[in-house]
Amino acid sequence: MNLHNIISLTSLLLLSLLMVSFILLLSTAIVFNARAGMKYRTTLAARLEQLRLGKMLAALGIDTDSYLSRERTVDIHRHMQRCTSCANTQECDSRLSDENVATETIDYCNNEASLRKLARQLQDTP
Repeated sequence: MNLHNIISLTSLLLLSLLMVSFILLLSTAIVFNARAGMKYRTTLAARLEQLRLGKMLAALGIDTDSYLSRERTVDIHRHMQRCTSCANTQECDSRLSDENVATETIDYCNNEASLRKLARQLQDTP
């Protein structure tokens, strides 16, 4: 075996080792990120359930999982902030006690436009 073949074989072996390492590290990163995302989503869903927003979603027939998967995280946090800073809590509680709320009747809600848009999108989805 000449020197050129040895160098080629060594280079190929090194490249293969680097590729295997890259694939293993990438796979590990994907699994870690998926688990972190699931944990974050579970925490966010629990926070939603504590707010009137979670009750509003349920009353409008919007599934929490659908909401969390369709809306951007920054928008979800904005919705949560609007909900916690709302001045119409008495009216909201009164309307939510009916459990079946129509999107046309939520003009008192700080998230009215977003929730109406989301409800329409979910209705249009087959």
